[in-house]
Order: sequence, then structure tokens, then C-alpha cells
Amino acid sequence: MKTGGTHAEGASWRLYPRLLLRRAGFGVELLTDLADGAVAGAAADYRLRADEFEARRGLSLAALRAEVDSAAGSGDRELLRLLSRARGRIGRRRPLDGPLAGCGPAALGYTGAWRAREAAWSTLAGALAAERDGRTAKVRRVLDDERLLDAVLQLAPSFAAEVDRFAAAPPRAGGPTAKDRAFLRRVYLYCQRLGAKNETTSFFGPLVHGEVTAAPEGDAGNGAAGVVTGPETSSGTVETEAFLAFWAVCELAAVLARDPRVARRLPVSWIAACRRDGDSLTLPDGRRVRLTGAQRRVVDLVDGERSVLALARGAGLGTDEVTEVVERLQRAGALRHRPEPPSTAPRPLDWLTARADRYAADTPWPGALRGLAHRAALYAQAEGPVKRRAALEAVESAFSELTGGEARRAGGRMYADRMVVSLDAKGDQGPVRVGAGTAARWERELTPVLDVAARYGELLQTACAELCADLLREAGVGRMPYDELIRRSAAAVAEGRLDGYTARADAFAAEVARVVTDAVRTDGGGPPAAVLRAEELAPLAPARDRARFVSPDLMLEAAGPGGEPEGLVLGELHPYVFAWGSQGLFDHDPEGTRAAFGDRLAPWGGAARLATVIRRRRHKGLVGEWFPGRFVEITAVATDDRSRAVPVTALSVELDGARARLLGQDGELVLYAGEDDHVHLRAFAAPTAVLPPVVVDGMMPRWGVGALIAQRARWWITPADLGPGAGKPSADEVFRAVQGLRVALGLPRYVFAHISGEPKPVGVDLDAPLAVETLAALATASGTERIALTEMRPAPDRLWLRRQGRAVTSEFRLALHREPG
Repeated sequence: MKTGGTHAEGASWRLYPRLLLRRAGFGVELLTDLADGAVAGAAADYRLRADEFEARRGLSLAALRAEVDSAAGSGDRELLRLLSRARGRIGRRRPLDGPLAGCGPAALGYTGAWRAREAAWSTLAGALAAERDGRTAKVRRVLDDERLLDAVLQLAPSFAAEVDRFAAAPPRAGGPTAKDRAFLRRVYLYCQRLGAKNETTSFFGPLVHGEVTAAPEGDAGNGAAGVVTGPETSSGTVETEAFLAFWAVCELAAVLARDPRVARRLPVSWIAACRRDGDSLTLPDGRRVRLTGAQRRVVDLVDGERSVLALARGAGLGTDEVTEVVERLQRAGALRHRPEPPSTAPRPLDWLTARADRYAADTPWPGALRGLAHRAALYAQAEGPVKRRAALEAVESAFSELTGGEARRAGGRMYADRMVVSLDAKGDQGPVRVGAGTAARWERELTPVLDVAARYGELLQTACAELCADLLREAGVGRMPYDELIRRSAAAVAEGRLDGYTARADAFAAEVARVVTDAVRTDGGGPPAAVLRAEELAPLAPARDRARFVSPDLMLEAAGPGGEPEGLVLGELHPYVFAWGSQGLFDHDPEGTRAAFGDRLAPWGGAARLATVIRRRRHKGLVGEWFPGRFVEITAVATDDRSRAVPVTALSVELDGARARLLGQDGELVLYAGEDDHVHLRAFAAPTAVLPPVVVDGMMPRWGVGALIAQRARWWITPADLGPGAGKPSADEVFRAVQGLRVALGLPRYVFAHISGEPKPVGVDLDAPLAVETLAALATASGTERIALTEMRPAPDRLWLRRQGRAVTSEFRLALHREPG
């Protein structure tokens, strides 16, 4: 099918013809069904009465102030004391009783509103008690789903075992214990994760690729005109593959290297971050060590190909002596004497197996590693939690037998790369095809916002670059090793020096905030919001003199349940090309997708200048071996293609007039992406688009341009806001406090809570007692001083994507470029 289409008139940002659809593997009802209808209805009535009470309280305070003034003027001290006491109790939202109840019409109105609120609370408290009585049974029904149990097993086998024990145990007499309640809260956390998030893993978060097509706009069968999804399967996937975790392969490699049958055959290589200067080494941590005569003779021959045996022959030393030199320098961080899988390798176990074939062919290692791969494949093929558990135990047992170590790590931590093996999947409903007209609309809506984000990102990048240039000037040199600049810039940031360079970025952010604030309106019953015109933002973005790239998350918002999308919601802005990392796996046309991105490398100055810094991989990896530029190595190995690898010690930074340039062995380099907390990366990277946050009166209003929401509303609360008074509030007190917050702040029903210590936001249904209790427990455990609550947009009733008749949360990962001029 022809792809590409025509671009929108007036849009300076153009879509790459390939995109990615990330979706949840479960319907959103996994989140919403844990609410309780009676509680939701009673809570709505309580909020109405609480709102009326607050309005009446304000009127009563104003009226009492007038009465106090009158009593003071007449000299009626008795009445003055009575009115002052009444005003104090109203100010503290306390009831008026005894003689205070008759303090004029203002008091009577207040008392009536107070009683109505308390009556509503009594009804709500009864509904909460009934919900608690039935909560365990409701959770049991949620867990009576083999697909859910299969997902939990893949995410956290230890918790899956708890789920099995819960399912097997009879109902507890006397109600749930504290441990039981903690278990139910964890169930909620997994339900919100699976129903409201995009996992990008296994059948419950598959990868679905797509393209922009010039074909006529079609009907998706999903209520999304212009977006056509492919056929569905019963499993939700069309292909699944098991991947041995990178950390697990590294552990296997380390054990292989300790095998005396293999050790002396393995090549010895340099750690890229180690610099040699004559008879001394500068280690990755900056320490300098002197080389002995024997050490010097050995390191002179280290080339990444020679083994210990070859080094011994070349240096004229004994094998044991060379082994001791190598192992000592390996402990110091200078040499590597073990197989290190490249951090860009998509299948690191295959890489290690090939090394075992080469260096350990006469040992059991090749067969053992292939056996482990076979068990991992059976884990991918297993159907249902029972067979999956047995397959997982087989993989873990084989790993532990080979390594003598544990097959799991970071127990209890969500989102950690804990298990030996994980699954990735190609989803059904693909390839997704977006019509040219729809794509042009997206370009048009995104352009003014991305222009602002690009300008702010440029100013932040300039601040980092100016700091680095000044560090060179302060050192009195025109050129400095890059690793030395890294150490100096880290120290400068720790001292707070970067703040002195961000004045222009801060002023720009303030101007954006002014434009938005002037347009904010508070009518309509929702949070404060501003809808701007493109021309209102245009003056903020000056002439576009350089090519730019950004990869935004875009969510479609339907007019109502099952309706067509009428709104767009902007998520995160990424500097990464999804096709160059692990998300490029399972593409329906990987070569075509990589060519589509490879043809437009102007934002990085072309393939010859494009480079990325590779750290030792911890998760799936943002960069794969098919990345079109070069790899800068520090302590990790990036690739086996050594012509594409550049040791960090071969880089330098040079002053070129007022700016600093990053130089490789054959010219200037532009880094693929910077990071917020790493000045040495951001200063030399293609500027990242960053939308400046707009805060008004202590909260972030919703704002956007046209049909696009650029910033969702956000509020900040403290743990103390979740319960009154000292000590530990009861569950009812917490729920009542949250309903009060909804009245006071205008919070919607569904929010994402950003809590210190939680790697990802937690979806919270503020109508669901279990969700509210989970929020309070997380806030208490984190020890955080404040919590951010962001409105969930699209909300569950405005999701456009449907799968097997169920509404599913989803987002598009797009990629756009902007050419100069």
C-alpha cells in the first residue's frame, strides 16, 4: 500500500510515514469495575451537599461579620461574645449548638447546610461499610480470569503465588486482616497497571506498528474515522517471543569466564572509559594508577582479540603471571576478561551462545545455553498460568543450575527488570493505517505546540552548551578530553551553576505561562482551562533555522463511549526514534520503517555525525544494533562492529569561537539525545523538544490549541490532605477527605497519581474506596511531602479504541521532523 500522503497546509512539522500504536491488553473495566455503584452515587450526593455547605459557610461568615460589627457598635458585649463564638465554629466547620444555634438567619442557614452534609455523609458511610463487606468477593471475581493470572505471573511470580494462596483460602471469618487489606491494594495496583497503562510487553501490552497511507479515509470498525485497524485474534497477538534478560546473560557470561576450561581462551579487552598515558592509567572513576613493568608489557598487547595465552606468549611472561595482571586490572576497571554482550544486541543469549561455540566448543556450555533458550521458547508457547508457571520454573531452574545464583532479583519492585526471561509480542489489529487527511490534521494541531516545545528545548540545550564552553575557558584550554569535561560539568551542576545559564529559557517559559494564563477560564464545571489559537503562540517561536525531531505520544479522545475521536491529547515528548530501539521489533516492515527514518537524519547532521552514548543495558534498550550512527562506549560494549564504536576517551571538546564542539576521531559529532540531568550529553545533542510547564495559582491548568490538549490539568496535595488530624486516619476518614478535596480543587473522578518512589504514575479512581485506600497507603509508605494528581484524559468513558467490544486505553507513538525555514 502506498504510504506518505500529503501534508497539512500551514504545518511546519511533518509526520514520518511510520508510527506505533501502544495499547493495553485488557479492557479499561479492569480499573473501573473495582468501583461500587452505591458508593459512587452516595459520594456524588455528599460532594453536592459539601459544595452547598461551603457556599453557605461563606455567606454565613460574611453575614456574621456584619452582625459582629453591629454588636460592637451598639456595645452589646454579650451578643458580641456569642457571635464571635459562632463565627469561630463556622470558621472551623463545626456545628452550632445550644445558644449558638439561634445566632440569626446566617446561623440557621449554616446549620441546615451542615446537617444536610452530615446526613449525606451518614449515607455514604453506610455504603462504604457495605462495600468493605463485599470487597473481597469482588476481588475474587476479578481474579477469576486466567488471562489476568497469566499476566500477573509474568510481571511478578512471587505475587502470583500470593494470588494462588488467596484463591485457595476460604473466606476469613471476622473480615479481612491488615495483611489481607494490603493484598487487596496490591491487586488494585496490578489492575490499574493492566487496564489503564501500556505495558509494551507480552499479550497484555503488545507492539502494533502502523503507517500513514495516501489511501482514502476508512472506517476502523472502532469508531475512529481515518484510523483503520487490522483483524483481531482471540489471544490479542500474532507472534510472541521470549527474551532472556540482559542482566541474566551477563551473569551467565561471568560464570562462563570463571570456568578454568574456558578462561584462558577468552580475549582480553579494554574498558573504553579507561585512558592510558604512558606508564599510568586513568580509571573510569578518575583515579590514576602506575603500571608495573609486567603490567605494561601485558597492556601493550591488549587488543580485544588476544587471550591470556596469547598475551603470555607475546609478553614473554608465565600464564599465571599474566592471569594475575589481567584479573587485577579487571577489578580496577581497566580491562575486561569475560564475554560482555553488546548492550544493543536484541537477543543477547544468542550472542553468548555464539561465543560459547567459539571459545568453549569442547565443553557443555554451548549445549547448556541452547537448552536454556529452548526452555525460554517453551515459556513463550505456554498457554495459561499453570503451564506458564511450569515453563518459568524450568527456565529458572536451568539458569540457577548454570550460575549457582538466584533466578530473580529486586523482589517486590514493580517495573523492575527482575526475571530471567520476559516476553514481547506483536499485537493483532495491525498494521494500523492512518489516512492522509487525519495525519494532516494531527500535523496541523501539533505544529504550534511543538514549535514552542522546540524553542524551549533549544534554550535549555544552549544553557548546557554555554556552561561547558565556560568550563573550558576557566581551565585555560581550547580543547579538553570529553571524559574530563564530564567530571567537571557534573561538579558544576552539583554546585548549582547551571541555574546561572537558564535565564533565557526561564524568561521564555514565563512568557508561555503569561499567554496561557491570560486565556484561562474557569467556567464549565471542570478545572481551569485555556484554548488558544495557533497565532497566539506563533510569536513565541522565532525563525526555524535548524532541522528538528520529536517523537510525541498522542492519544485520541472520543466524544463519548464508542464515539468517533474529536479531541487529541498530547502525552510525553520523546527524543527517541522508536524504530531504532526495542520497540522496532515485530514491525510488519522493519526495513521500510528503518529506511523511512534513515532518509531524514538532518536533525542530527546526517549519519556521519550522529552518535549515541551507550551505557550498560538495564532493561530492553532504547537503541538497537540497527541504529544508523556510531556508538560511544564508556563501560559497556555497544557493538561487535568495532568500526562503529568510539571509546569515550577518544572524544574531546573544543572551543570554536563562542561555542564548544564535541569532536570524534574524524570530525564533529552530534549526540542522539540528551538527558535532563546530564549536562555533558544535552550540551552536544540535538535539542530535545520540551514543553514548559505552566503553573497558575499552585496548579497546572489544562491548556491546548484547537482540539489538542497540550497540558493536562494537575494538582498537588500532601499526605496530610488524605486524612484529618494526627495519627493514622481510618479508611472512612481518608475517603471523606478525598471527596472534600474533589470539591475544593475540582478533581475529576479519574486521575494519575505521581508518587515519590513509584516509577510510573498510578491510575486512581477517586470513586473507588479500594483505589483511594491504595493511594493513601502509597503516600504514607513513600514518605513524600507532596503528591501530583493529573487528570486522566482520555477518561475511561472517552476511549476510542475497542478490542473484542471492550474499550481499551491506547496511545500513538508518532515521529515528526521540522525542516529549516
